[in-house]
Amino acid sequence: METIPIKYKRHVFVCLNKRDAPRESCSAKDSEKILTELRQHVNSNGLTGTYNITKTLCLGHCNEGPTIAIYPDGKILRKVSMADVPRIIEEYLD
Repeated sequence: METIPIKYKRHVFVCLNKRDAPRESCSAKDSEKILTELRQHVNSNGLTGTYNITKTLCLGHCNEGPTIAIYPDGKILRKVSMADVPRIIEEYLD
């Protein structure tokens, strides 16, 4: 095992979990588009060493998804939509 130091200002996890209908899931509610927009912001602004945007599976809030977890803040954002992306960028990625 090798350990390397990484000091991100924030690590953002976007749920892309898929569940069979009729059960709700984040992937059925544009979570992949949200992930893409957040990554595009980080990549196009040279912030890849500052912020890490990671796709993940279930964060435990499927009925209130899409769900995003933000660390080290220790926050869960639920019911996220594409309209929320500019606010997420402003509050957590700038």
